[in-house]
Parts: sequence; structure tokens; C-alpha cells
Amino acid sequence: MNQKQLETLKKNNEESRDFVKSCFRFALMIILKDKKDKTLTVTRLCHIAGVSRTAFYRNYRTIEDVLVDEIKVFGLNVTGLIGTDVYENWLALFKLVDSKREDLEAVIYAGFEHKFLEVFLSLLPEAEENRTIQTIWLSLFVSLMIKWIKEGTPKKPEDMARLAYKYTKSIPLVAA
Repeated sequence: MNQKQLETLKKNNEESRDFVKSCFRFALMIILKDKKDKTLTVTRLCHIAGVSRTAFYRNYRTIEDVLVDEIKVFGLNVTGLIGTDVYENWLALFKLVDSKREDLEAVIYAGFEHKFLEVFLSLLPEAEENRTIQTIWLSLFVSLMIKWIKEGTPKKPEDMARLAYKYTKSIPLVAA
């Protein structure tokens, strides 16, 4: 097998693994949103995902690892929205939360709200000199997101952004 064939095989394997993982994440959200049966087992997850137990254990050790993966995907979306304007950041974040509200609500009401900050913090670079200020911002965002969802998102994203901005506009986005 030549180098080009090896690279193609590697790329195909990565795409296949990503697809299988997305199937598990999707199945997990179906279970968490199920009003009648919230039974969360590897067998049920595999059945809904349409993927074998072997594939599950090839990619994950526990069901919680699937949840962490789902939160990481959301976290990467969050970090991709951050710019230099505090109000615009809040607005983009609350619009994202609003668009993902049903999934986020399912995770929170399943008792996993503590995982958001843990996973988001794991996405921060270890040696980043702005890590402390980023931790502050992430903590604020996660707290407000959870509060807003638990209240049933009574306010519009724009209202939440204005409120968050009012109290955070003097906090720098990066360390001075």
C-alpha cells in the first residue's frame, strides 16, 4: 500500500469514527428527551444509534463519555462565537443556547448540569495566560445559561444579552 492509499484509509477511518460517535450522541439526546422512558443503558443507546456494542466500546468507556462528547461539541460552538465585543458575545451565546435549548434542557434535567463547566474548562489551553479570565467568563456563561433554561427561557436572547452585558461590561475579555 502506498502513502496516498494509507492517507485515504486513515481519513476514511476518521470519518467513520466521527459518524459513529455522532450516532451515539444523537441517540443519547433521544433518550434524555424521552418523556416516557429515560432508561440509559449501553444496550438501549446502541439500539437507538443502530451501532454495535463493540463500536460503542471502541469509542467510549462509559455513557457519560458520550455526554462529555456532546457537551464538547456544544463547547466548541461556544468558543467559536467569541469575539472582541462583550455585548455581541452575549447575544451570540444566548442565540446559540436558544437554538439548542431542547437538548441543553434535556442534559440539565437529566442531572448533568455540572458537566458543562467541567467540559468547557477542559477545552481551554493549559498554558494560556488568559486562562483565569476565560474561566471567569465561562463560569458566568454556564451559570446564566442554566438559570435561563431552568426558568423556561422566559426572556428573549436579546433581553438576556442586555442583562448579562449590564453586569459584565467592565470585566475584560483578556488579561491586562
